[in-house]
Amino acid sequence: MFKQIADLKKEWTQALIELKQQKTNLEKRFAAMPDKSTQFTKNQRFYKLYEEFYLSMMQAKAEFEIARAGTTSDFKILSTATYSDNPIYPRRALVHGIGFSSGVVICIVFIGLLYLIDNRVTNPSEIERNTAAPLLAVIPESRHTTKTPFHVLDNPKSIVSEAIRTLRTNLDFFSVTGTSKTISISSTIGGEGKSFLALNLGGVIAMSKKKVVLVDLDMRKAKLNIPFLIPDGQKGVSTALIRKYDIEECIVPTGLENFDYVPAGPHPPNPSELLMNGDFTHVINRLKELYEFVIIDTPPVGLVTDGIMAMKKTDVTIYVVRANYSKKDFLQNIERIQKLHKVTNISVVFNAMPSNNRMYGYGYYEDKTPLKKSWKYILRG
Repeated sequence: MFKQIADLKKEWTQALIELKQQKTNLEKRFAAMPDKSTQFTKNQRFYKLYEEFYLSMMQAKAEFEIARAGTTSDFKILSTATYSDNPIYPRRALVHGIGFSSGVVICIVFIGLLYLIDNRVTNPSEIERNTAAPLLAVIPESRHTTKTPFHVLDNPKSIVSEAIRTLRTNLDFFSVTGTSKTISISSTIGGEGKSFLALNLGGVIAMSKKKVVLVDLDMRKAKLNIPFLIPDGQKGVSTALIRKYDIEECIVPTGLENFDYVPAGPHPPNPSELLMNGDFTHVINRLKELYEFVIIDTPPVGLVTDGIMAMKKTDVTIYVVRANYSKKDFLQNIERIQKLHKVTNISVVFNAMPSNNRMYGYGYYEDKTPLKKSWKYILRG
């Protein structure tokens, strides 16, 4: 009996606790009622604003549709547009054609301008057009001329050696007087190959059993590529002209039979004055008595006047013009020498002309230096 009463009491106590908790929750919800009312009022106000904005947009749409319905357009669409597989613009074929044609024209114009601007002598026809002096020979270019100054001896079968032999033959047909032949070789400036031609022409003539002497008249600049030894540097043309030595004492054998050499000697302060006196004529006459050919390597006439004096005292004057090096204005210098200085025995040699070996006998000539027969070996032997 007491146990049942205790259980009932416990249940009522628990029920009382739950009722108190429900009372607390209801009191809290009742306290929050004003805040909910405020949020509701706020949301209701935003809703009315959105509703008014929507209604204004609907009204504007209706007005626009009414206006569009009352307007008639000037055009009518017959069919919808179609898309092409290839682009209409730019036209690649036309662009490429214009670019190619423009490139060709620009290249031609550029090459023409280079040709007009280039003032160098490139072929023998320019010499024949611009000067009345005869063209005796054309010496082709060779890769061995800078390595072997005495080219006709080191490379006797080369194209250059054969061209120098042709020059020797043409000199026989050139009008000269007397039994001895004096030949002066000059150019406008240095580097055109006059010393190389003088040395090798003398060697070719000496190989034909003629006594030849090569005279270095360039007393202003000593030669450094002479392929033979000068025993005494004090004996030469300059000391012979001041009568310090006889010209016979200044002669140096080259090692090649019938071919001798007279060096320029020490550098004098007045080379032009030495050539103007009578001793130069005496030296040339004495050499003509001793040799059949006297070849004079003169200074460049475009820089100094020493070579002009030598030209007047020789039978033949060879004027050297180098391909792709000499200027076209140099050819006018030949005309000036002929008219102003009355030197009428001038002939021209075109040197170092670029060539193709196939143009000369399909390999008939040998453009190489045999080591066992080199000029240096002959000197040392």
